[in-house]
Amino acid sequence: MQLVLNIQLEEPLVLPMNYNHIVQSIIYRALSVMPDYAEFLHQSGYTSGKRQYKMFQFGQLQGHYKMADRKFIFDTEVSLEIRSPEPLLINLLVDSFYRNGIAFGKTTYRDIYMEIYDYTIEENHIVVQMKSPLTVYSTDEFTNNTYYYNPQEEAFFDAVNSNFYRKYQAYFGIAPCSPIRISKVDNENCRKFVTKYQGSYITAWFGKYDLSGQRKYLDFLYQTGLGAKNAQGFGMFELL
Repeated sequence: MQLVLNIQLEEPLVLPMNYNHIVQSIIYRALSVMPDYAEFLHQSGYTSGKRQYKMFQFGQLQGHYKMADRKFIFDTEVSLEIRSPEPLLINLLVDSFYRNGIAFGKTTYRDIYMEIYDYTIEENHIVVQMKSPLTVYSTDEFTNNTYYYNPQEEAFFDAVNSNFYRKYQAYFGIAPCSPIRISKVDNENCRKFVTKYQGSYITAWFGKYDLSGQRKYLDFLYQTGLGAKNAQGFGMFELL
């Protein structure tokens, strides 16, 4: 399911360049209308081995803005898209935003127009463009150093498929019976994106990609996101 929020700003909204953690905290705060569910997602979520998945994603904020002192200043309105394969999560967000508004820091915005969609992927091959950047990585178990893959490496696409495999198994309790195939669109220059999230730098990539696989697998990725750190604002795509 998909939830699109259109927020009318009674006063300008000022956010740091690295605002993903602010949006994520808004989502968790809204889900606290059902405390047990919010705690489940926040503390563990759906697991596959040592990996934890929250099964929601959000895109970048959209709206007219200007930059000043390395901050975004949205003036009249801002929109945000949230997706999840879990209807309960989307419905809890709608109920909470309707009752309580959306608080960015000390300012609560209540003039919100919400749209709910249940768009599904119905094809086995799609071409997509990233709405929020795609990231995959590996962490050395001895040094704890993290390496972020890039689309020039075959390991980048292998890591996206491995992430899908674990994420699907975590949510449904069974492993997918076939992989997905992902490749960069010919002659596409992927744009590098580096941001800081709670003290750590994350490297991710915008761009256009070919995706193929069973329809239900592609639909699952449309709801949950490609690659890692979806609940931190990475991996949302749109169809071309």
